[in-house]
Amino acid sequence: MDERHLDADVVVVGGGPAGSAAAIACASRGLRVLLLERDAVALERPGETLHPGVEPLLAQLGLSERLPQVTGARHEGIWIEWGGPCRFEPYGADADGPWSGFQVSRADFDDLLRTRARELGAEVRQPCTVTAPLLTDAKLNGVMTSEGPVVARIVVDASGRSRWLGRALGVDSPARSPQLIVRYGYVEGACPMRDDAPALVGDDKGWTWTARVHHRKYQWTRLDFGGLANADWLPDEFRQLTPLTRSRGADVTWRMADHVAHPGWFMVGDTAAILDPTSSRGVLKALMTGMMAGHLIAGVLQRKVPADEAAQAYHAWMADWFEADIVNLSAFYRMLGSSYFV
Repeated sequence: MDERHLDADVVVVGGGPAGSAAAIACASRGLRVLLLERDAVALERPGETLHPGVEPLLAQLGLSERLPQVTGARHEGIWIEWGGPCRFEPYGADADGPWSGFQVSRADFDDLLRTRARELGAEVRQPCTVTAPLLTDAKLNGVMTSEGPVVARIVVDASGRSRWLGRALGVDSPARSPQLIVRYGYVEGACPMRDDAPALVGDDKGWTWTARVHHRKYQWTRLDFGGLANADWLPDEFRQLTPLTRSRGADVTWRMADHVAHPGWFMVGDTAAILDPTSSRGVLKALMTGMMAGHLIAGVLQRKVPADEAAQAYHAWMADWFEADIVNLSAFYRMLGSSYFV
């Protein structure tokens, strides 16, 4: 393709953690990046609990010193009541002391990542909706947007559970579990028993996650095996608190795309593979997939690695990770005695 007609080397569809990490990784390697985010303002989303393992990743992205700006609480582990008595599971420790996780405002955290992408030279268009892929002789060469066509060498799909590119190109993402739908919401008030650490409580009917995300603000997530919690459902510990929003639902059925990369495109984050929140480390994995894709994209565009080999390596890396998590999650659910997964 004649480079004079390129709008960008890389166009990223979706400005969440995975898409922003990909944009940062590409821009930091000297590539021209266009990041397209559909929503006009950042939205609150489940996934505020960050594993301590995000710290070295955020340091690589140039954001470790800014993380306190969006952190509402710290915790050294999680209370778990899962197939046995309630127990506290610490994250671990080293010579510097215990490791601590983070409770962040996802809206602010996502804004922080997009701001960093801008600082490195990426162009961020927000709001901007992607409507169709641009294809020439069956080859992807960009996207059509609400603002017109964008021509690029490589497209990164970070659109999350909508799996925009996969649906447009006919890439299947088969279910690897029974249907799983969570309901989540936010409440305001005081819940001292939840201030020190989040909790995950499971039984043969499902599981509940509760956490303090900021001063006097708490988040809950509930998964009922074989159904969806009622719209007015609240965990017992939050019954006396004030709901801040209507509860929402999200499909977290386990899935992985048949192909998560191909010469000309990559999928990152939940677009590539999704597991329910008990797999933990959701934001951590989003960042890692975005960074890995950015590394490989730079290698391809700088002619250091063939495009097909980069795509194959990325898919194999994702598949190994996904299959290991499937084994672990299946074992967790068997501990609960749920017949839903038999």
